[in-house]
Amino acid sequence: MEGSKKNNIVATWLIVLAFMIVVMVSLGGITRLSKAGLAIVEWRPITGIIPPLTQKQWEEEFEKYKKIPQYRRLMFSISFQDFKKLYILEYLHRLWGRMIGFAVIFPLIVLSLKKVIDKTWIKYFITFIFLILVQGVLGWLMVRTGIVEDRIFVSPIFLALHNTFALGLYSFVLYGIYRAKTKEREVVSQNKAINQNIENENYERTGFLPNLRKIKSLSLIAILLFVFQFFIGTLVAGHKAALLAPTYPDINGYLIPPGLFSDKNFLNNPLFLNFFHRHFALILGLVLILLALNGIFFPIILWSIQFILGLITTLNSKGDIPVLWGVLHQVNAWLLFTSLFFTLFNLRTQKNLFPFTAFKIK
Repeated sequence: MEGSKKNNIVATWLIVLAFMIVVMVSLGGITRLSKAGLAIVEWRPITGIIPPLTQKQWEEEFEKYKKIPQYRRLMFSISFQDFKKLYILEYLHRLWGRMIGFAVIFPLIVLSLKKVIDKTWIKYFITFIFLILVQGVLGWLMVRTGIVEDRIFVSPIFLALHNTFALGLYSFVLYGIYRAKTKEREVVSQNKAINQNIENENYERTGFLPNLRKIKSLSLIAILLFVFQFFIGTLVAGHKAALLAPTYPDINGYLIPPGLFSDKNFLNNPLFLNFFHRHFALILGLVLILLALNGIFFPIILWSIQFILGLITTLNSKGDIPVLWGVLHQVNAWLLFTSLFFTLFNLRTQKNLFPFTAFKIK
């Protein structure tokens, strides 16, 4: 089998894994916003794949849930049937995580035996498996903060760490896609174009966008800003800070609300996090506008959608955060990150790498 065909197989495999991670994130968002994240109070990586099957087993799980603070202080009025719905949501979330692990391990064994992948790819996927295990441990440590301490939800810090690590895991997959789909000579020619400052009139011939250095720098800055905004946004979600001010552009009638700096521990200050998350998004938007001025339009389009989704979520966060809008806001953030990632790593004008690759719109 030719090397290009082998790489296409790996690329397809990785694209499926990337999609599965985004689905996992969506399930996690639905679970969190539905208050189902603590419905399963034990971590059983192997035996947990089998859900309760009998009435007695369901009742045992319900009794375990009744012992945690969330039930006693918040969910004490739910019925047995309501608990089963919450349990199934969290079960599906955990089951999908196991399926991602299986979707790595089984193809890895088969493709290794058939010698479709070389040692370099085997090391890559073994590292991927290790990262999945770390993510699973982080997920359990996050859940544990909500069942062993006197709180009704998980720790926002652990939630942010868990979610941000997931983004890093996703980045690892995206880089694998880039590596599988991009021939070595294309990487060399891109670096050569950047280092030698090819004149603009020759870019069409070389197949690269103009202003390569500027685009590389702006996309790297945008990614760094995005990751920081992503972390803060997860803290906002963990604190349910949107409920404090379902208004925009003001915060309950104030542009700068009173008590904004009352708690100097800003990571645990929901009002400050709400304020910061709203305004830091505009800084990221300015960088994406600069990218658009250099021919990269897709990120600013996704940012605009993200801003609108965030606005709708905020305005509808009265009494509770809307599940649909909250999840759409979360998923679109991952699409925005994908566009920024491939803007950084691929600067060719044609759409030949991934659906969200950087390309010039003429």
